[in-house]
Formats: sequence, C-alpha cells, structure tokens
Amino acid sequence: MLNTVVHIIKGIEGAELLDSRLSFRGFVNFLKERRREEGTMRVRFLDYVIQHFEQRLQGKDLIEIEELGQYGDLLELIYTCISPAISDESELVWALAVPVRPTVIYGTEPFYDLLRDPHTKEIKACMMEKGKERHELKYELIYSLILRQVYNIDFPAGNSMVRSWVNEETGLSTFYRMNIDTRFTVVVPKGPMPEIDARLFEDHLPHSEVMAWLKEHIPLSLVRFEGINALTMTDVTTDYVVDSLKNIILDPNIIEKEVRLRKVIHYLKVLVRRTDLEIGLVPFLKVNGKPVFSQELCRHSVLAEALGDETMAKTYLHMVEEYFLHPQLLVYTSIGDAQPGEAFVLEPLRRIGIKCYALVPVFYNNRLAGVMEVSSRTEFSVDHELLARLDVVLPLLAQLLQRSVDEFDARIKATVKENFTSIQPAVEWKFNEAAWHFEEMRELGEYPPVIETIYFKDVYPLYGAIDIRNSTIGRNGALRRDLEVQFDILTATLGRLYEAVKLQLIEELLFQSKSWRKALTGALTTADELSLNTFLKDKVGGFLEHFSESRPDVKEIVRPYLEAIDEEKGVAFSNRRDLEVSIQLVNKAVNRHLEVAAEELQKSYPSYFEKFRTDGIEYDIYIGQSIAPDHPFDLLYLRNLRLWQLNSMATIVRLTHALLPQMPERLETTQLIFMHSSSIDISFRKDERRFDVEGGYNIRYQVVKKRIDKVHVRDTNERLTQPGKIAIIYLNEREADEYRGYIRYMQEKGILTFEVENLELEELQGVSGLRALRVGVKVDSEEGKAPTRVEMERMKD
Repeated sequence: MLNTVVHIIKGIEGAELLDSRLSFRGFVNFLKERRREEGTMRVRFLDYVIQHFEQRLQGKDLIEIEELGQYGDLLELIYTCISPAISDESELVWALAVPVRPTVIYGTEPFYDLLRDPHTKEIKACMMEKGKERHELKYELIYSLILRQVYNIDFPAGNSMVRSWVNEETGLSTFYRMNIDTRFTVVVPKGPMPEIDARLFEDHLPHSEVMAWLKEHIPLSLVRFEGINALTMTDVTTDYVVDSLKNIILDPNIIEKEVRLRKVIHYLKVLVRRTDLEIGLVPFLKVNGKPVFSQELCRHSVLAEALGDETMAKTYLHMVEEYFLHPQLLVYTSIGDAQPGEAFVLEPLRRIGIKCYALVPVFYNNRLAGVMEVSSRTEFSVDHELLARLDVVLPLLAQLLQRSVDEFDARIKATVKENFTSIQPAVEWKFNEAAWHFEEMRELGEYPPVIETIYFKDVYPLYGAIDIRNSTIGRNGALRRDLEVQFDILTATLGRLYEAVKLQLIEELLFQSKSWRKALTGALTTADELSLNTFLKDKVGGFLEHFSESRPDVKEIVRPYLEAIDEEKGVAFSNRRDLEVSIQLVNKAVNRHLEVAAEELQKSYPSYFEKFRTDGIEYDIYIGQSIAPDHPFDLLYLRNLRLWQLNSMATIVRLTHALLPQMPERLETTQLIFMHSSSIDISFRKDERRFDVEGGYNIRYQVVKKRIDKVHVRDTNERLTQPGKIAIIYLNEREADEYRGYIRYMQEKGILTFEVENLELEELQGVSGLRALRVGVKVDSEEGKAPTRVEMERMKD
C-alpha cells in the first residue's frame, strides 16, 4: 500500500466551489451503525476497529492532508474493512480520496501504477473521462449526497464512470470503470439551508433542468463535505470495445465505409493492446453465386497488397474458390525461408515483409460472411492466444462483414433497377416519354439533364387487403409448442447422459433445462427469449455436439436430440414448419389468383396493378384516362373494376376455405376493400421505385388506407375484418349505394349471404366518420361453391 497524495485530474471546472475536508468521523459512525445490526463474529472485529480509531484520534475530527503520515495504520484499517479478506492486494485497483474531489491519498500498488510513468515511476495525472476533452465536477453525485443527507430526498445518480488511461508508447487506451463509495462522507450545512419542494423531483422534468435549478438555488458554497471516499477501478476494456463496435455497426450516421472500417480496426487493436498488428476485414462477395473481387473492400488486406495489382483479382478469386469451400483457421506464427510444399499465400506475404499471418473465418448465421486477417512484421507476434482475445467480437465482426455484403448486393440490385427495371405495360409509354425528354435535353446541351417526374392525374384508386387472421399469435403458439417438445427431449437426453457420464456440468444443464421448461408455461419477455436462444444454441448445442463427436460411447444417447432440432425434418420444428407450409399455401394461392386476374383486367381497360406482401397480400389498382390516353375512358370501366374486386374477394374466401383440409395448421383469411369515389393524382417516386399519391388533398386517401387494417366496430372490441366475410369501408352513403347494388347482384347469384351489416367504425388518428358494409360469402352453394382440386392446383402453380 502507498500513502502518496495525487491529483488524478487537474483543472476541473467548478472545483473552486467545493469545501471538502478529510475526516474519519463518517467511517467510524458507519462502523457503529453496522455494529448495532451485526450478529456474527464480526462484532469483535468491529469493536476493535472502532476502539482503535477513537484511541488514535482522541476526539480529533478534521484531518489535514499534511498530517496523513501519522495515520497510516488507520488508512490500512479502512482498506482491511472494505476489501474482501481473501482479496489479493496486488490485483486490486483501489484507493482512498478526499470527499468528492479527485485527490487520492492512499491506495494499492496497482492503482498508483496507473498513475506512474512506467520508466521513471514518477506520478503524473493521465486520466481522462470517456468521450470528453474537458472535465467538470460530478454534479449529479454531489447533489444526490446533499439531497439525501440534508433534505431526505432520493435523487438517483450514478456513482461510477468510465475513465481511460492512455499508454503513451502505443497510443492505445485501457478503459476502467471507477466506482466511488460515498458512504463515509458527511454533508455539513454551513448555515440555514434553502427550503425546496420535493415535488420538483416527482414531476419527471428533464434532468438538465433539475440540475440547473439545483445549481441556482443550492450553491455548493452552502455546505462542507467531510469524510473520505473509496475508489475501486475495474478493467472494462473488453466491454467498452464491444459496446463501441456495436455503436459503429448500428450508427446510421457513420455512412462512409472507410471511416467505419478504420474505427473498427482501431478498437480491435485496443482489445489486443497491440499497435504493431495489421488487421484486415474482407467480406465474401458474390454475383450470381460466384465470388468477385472488390478492390475498394480489400484495401486493408495485406494479402491483396502482397499479390500486386496485375495478378490480384485473378489470384484472389482462385484462392477464394479454394478457401471458401473449406474455411478454417490458418495461423502461421513464423514465415521464414521458403519450404517445399508450403502454402501458396506465404511467398507473396514474405515478399512484403510479413513475418506472421493468420486468417480467421467469420460466420454469420452459419454462413461465411468473410475473413479477418491478422499479421505482423515481427515473428511470433500472432498466435492462438492473441486470436482468442478477439473471439468475443467475432459475432459483431460477422454483422459488419454481412453489412458490407448486403450493401454490395444492394448496389448491384440498384444498378440493375436503375438501368433495367421492367415497367408494367399499362404505364410503360409514360416512362418511354420521360426517357426521350431526358435524351433530348442532353442532345440540346442542357446540363445536367434531369429526369422529369412521372405523373398520372385524375385516376381512380382501388385498394384491397387479404390478411391471414392471427398470424402473429399462430407463430408464437407454434414456437412455444415446438420448444416444449424440444425441452422434453433435451431433459430426457441430459438425464440419460448424466447416468452414463456422471459429469457435474450435465446435472447443472439438466436443472436449467427443467427451469426453462417450466418457464414456457408463462409469458416470456424479449430478454427471456434471447437468453433462451443463447442457452439452447451456445450452451446446450455446442455441449452435445462435442459429446456426439468426441465420445462414441454416448453418441446414441445424444442422437435423438440432434435429430429433433433439425429444422427441415426434426420434431422440434414441426409446428413451425406446419404453420409456414399453411401460410405459403394460402399466399401462393391468393397471389396466383391475383396475377391471373390482373392479366385479365388489362383486356377491358388498361390499369396499373401493384401488389405488396405482408403476412397476407395488399394491392393497389389505378385506372383513368391519363393512364391510357389513347383509350377513351368512361366510369363504366371503373364500376366494372369495382364489381370485379368484390367478386375476386369472394373467390379468395372460397379458395382459402377449400384449402383448409390441405393445411397442416388451420388458417383463415380476412378480406378488406376501401372504396374511394374521388379521383386522385399519383406520381412515381424514384427513391422507392413505386407510385404514390400526390398533393395535400390526396394524402387523406393514403392516410386512411394505412390505418384501417385493424380498425374496430365503433363502441366494441370487435375487429371489422372477419374470416369468411368481406368488409367494405367507405366515407359517404353515395359510395355505399353503388356497392349495395353489387352485393344484391352477387346475392342473387348465390355467391354472398343475404345478411349485410351496416357498421360505424371507431375514430382513428386523423380519420373520423368511417363506415363499412360487411357481408358473408357462401362457400358451399352451387354458384359460390369451392373451386375444384384442379382449379386450386392451377391457382397454386
């Protein structure tokens, strides 16, 4: 232990406001309080410490820093009381400090080592707070003490902070979490204290406003802090690096890939605490299933540098084809003189001075996302021990590499879309005109030429939605049933394995497995689900696979569980497979019906038809004179399209009903139509590559359309959309009368039931006055009978 005074941060803003004095009174009072509550053998020890302090101090309260040399035994007693009895002083980063000031007076060797020059051993202040270039008082901590001790008001404030120590030789930082123990500090008012209203801290005001109020009304000059603080430092470099990498990956503001990559490589060097390493991250890029070389994404690869410009791409692709077929960890701790039969990559690396090299495969969802290169120009600098330190960030690097792969794929798709996207024939003429106008501008020398916005004015919209009822509930239920099966098999497997091996770890896994099985009967939070996945995949999965591969005598015990969790055939995925099969069966049938119908619609009058996939299928149809200027438009085409839409929804009801016997998991669909009688304007949005409404008045149509999918009948909890029925939402009675005529026609044909509900709907955000018609579909009548098996197969193909 050392008794040296050090100001670990200098030049703190606001430090002149503090009146802070050293005193052992707070510590002694704390021990006396513990003595009254203690019922173990510690009583004797506490009695000894209290008596020793009182004898040594002889009523002395405040201690000057210059006098501390007289009280080394008391400082050591404080350390003995606070630190665990079996702790190793050489590993504990701990110190005592002046209350609420960064002035250390006593501490362990490891603590002072952080503050000493490694060569001269001279003390220096080299601590800085994470992310800050200047320092100010820890006001939240200080005012929480004042409020708790003077006003009996609880004002939560963090008593820890992350600090970084910079190694001046490497330039790398080590991050520590500093915990400040203020239990032995006493707040002493110098006079009458201002009255405050406790409700100020109950109104959930912004934290900054509360702190500003406190600084103004309770200046620090009104109180004195007496006592002593204990500081404990914990190395959190690994956690800090992991969090920093997460922020880099998730931060949408870091768009520049080069900036992102430099930051990642910096933190990897911080993690291994080595600056002499060269680290490269190379994503696995493919076009049409074949690997391709991107010089931009390989600029940090020493292997790409070693291969040279002329042969780089060709050699890289050859190596990729070989390596990515059988990815494995490659470590060359010493690349000396050439040896017969050595790996092909070593000679190019040797030429540029690389002395050791490692290639680490990085997987994302069990697929190779890319590789990490670690190399050095010093022999034996890269080994398995160093690479093991990087294991903790491999999942994050996998996300980063996969992001590069996804961005590359998106660029390829965007280029294809920009130059080769096929346009529906009904509106293709408009795009051809815009392209010609663009070329004309270039020919006339207008620079830069601009693609004009594609407009269609005064078109009539039709919106329809076919949704699978309670699909989310069904997915959750299927998952729960599968997990129950999986845990039943897992529990039985672990029980048999324990009888055969008698390994204590198996008994612990068995206990956790039974606990999770019981937990499945209740509600699981998102955090529970993550923990559950981690348990099954990382703990259990790796454990049982290891036994299956390394212990032939117990392979048959483990085999049933490994077979059960096979996603394609295993019994522990059967419910989810059944549900997915049913969903795909419904969606394929509905999608095929709409595709065939869309082709037929163009024969009566050209229209724009666009589908969207959700759990079910939504679609927009636009029809009007501006879409087909060469075809005279009449409202009869619109009415024909509306009748077709109603009949199409009835066909879908019958179709999905007829599919029920083929569904492993019974699913039903709901059908929704939104009737909008007025024409609107639409334009083509280049950023989303689709048509959208144009103009403030027309936006109302889009707003209503987006908010009606789960609307309820007014003054009830009943959803408007129901299986076996068609719901038609409208805004005024004139619109409804048109559909009532269509409904009567289809009732007479035996397609719809004779019960028609006229409903008022709940008010939605920004939307009121909605009404609806709801009518059932006959699924077994002659006209409304279900399609034959042949018809269904045609619709599913």
